[in-house]
Order: sequence, then C-alpha cells, then structure tokens
Amino acid sequence: METDVLTEYLVAPAGEATTLRKALAQGVCYTTMINALELFRAAATKEESDAVMQILLVVRVLGFNSRYAETFAGIAREIEAETAQHLSEREVMIVGMARVSKLSILTEDFFDRYSGFKSPPVQRSIQEVPIAG
Repeated sequence: METDVLTEYLVAPAGEATTLRKALAQGVCYTTMINALELFRAAATKEESDAVMQILLVVRVLGFNSRYAETFAGIAREIEAETAQHLSEREVMIVGMARVSKLSILTEDFFDRYSGFKSPPVQRSIQEVPIAG
C-alpha cells in the first residue's frame, strides 16, 4: 500500500469509505517502512504523529534488511532493462518488497508509474484487488 492510500485515510472525515477501509475489509494490508517514514516526516504535530502510529498498528509494516539489497538490485536491473526506465531507490524498495512478498501495490498517485514497470501487480482501486479464499 503506497503512502497516498494511507494519507487519504488520515485526512478523510471519520467513517468515510476510503481505499484503505475497503482494503482492510477484504483482508490484511501491508506497507513498507519507507511509507511509514514518509508519513511520520509529514506529521507536523503530536496529534498527527499519533494518528500515523494508530494507522501503522492496523497495517503491517514490512521492513528492510541487508538480505534484500542484492535481490532488490537485481529486480531493479531487470525492470530497467525491460522498460528503459530508471527506478529511484524509493521505487526499488517498494517494488522489490512487493515482488519478493508476492503482494500488489495499491495506489492512485503512482499507478501510471508502477504500471510501466510491468511487475509487481498494481491496482488503482480496491475493486481490482481479488478477494482471497
């Protein structure tokens, strides 16, 4: 789950049917440590930081360690060779984590960019996410 989906939830009026709420209704949701970092960096007050912490208690946060570095670099090289596009380190971490974890990326803001990489799967809305089971 990309930062834009998490941000949408954080700024939405209480109870609004956000993409995150729809996704959570279908199952467990994941994000990465980099997305969590972006949310905390954007938080300007303790109240905002507390709201970020609350959302991260509901969404599982996938972390990075050295064992992923070589794998993610290989994924980036593969995508760059296939698409002739350069991936930023942020994109490498998110795309690499999604592919290694066999997860889709849910995003509106970055949909076109990630779709151009051809892997991992990218969804723009929750209706496109298959229900497991």
